[in-house]
Amino acid sequence: MASDFGDESGEKLFDWMLRMGQDASQDAILASAERLKSAIRNLRGQIEEPAVEAEREDVREYARLNLSEFEELPDYATLKEVIDERLAEAAIEHDFVEVEGHDHLVFKVADAPEVDEAFGNLEHDVDAAAERACETRGRELTEERDQEPLEKKAEAAKAASRAAHEAKEATRQIEKVEVKTR
Repeated sequence: MASDFGDESGEKLFDWMLRMGQDASQDAILASAERLKSAIRNLRGQIEEPAVEAEREDVREYARLNLSEFEELPDYATLKEVIDERLAEAAIEHDFVEVEGHDHLVFKVADAPEVDEAFGNLEHDVDAAAERACETRGRELTEERDQEPLEKKAEAAKAASRAAHEAKEATRQIEKVEVKTR
């Protein structure tokens, strides 16, 4: 395959760029997963408050959790559906209401431990989903690369080689100027 690009270094450079693109995709997936897990952990921290208050007799029957941190994540609508499905699967009576411009999750205070468990399971599942997404993205990139016409690969490698050569030449020119000024 190195002959497709004229030399092995062109192929290696192309492979490197492809890996950087793949790593960037995977980094984005992992960063999104970490942001979601952080939002879940912060929400779970709020769940303890209604549970502690439930020990008192004059406590309200329902708890409300602010989902504003989830709203900041990409594709919040899908995350809201996932939360809704998880709680429904656990047979937890709940609803979403808007308060002061942000969605809140409303549930019975008595169900706080089950809600916490549902979010704990969701947090655990985030890592597995991110790993699967990274693997799938890696396969997609490999398939795209394999299906890409050789002419297109050759042009990409040539462009990368030109850019690398120009950068190296610019560095040489700077070094020449530095030597002359001494």
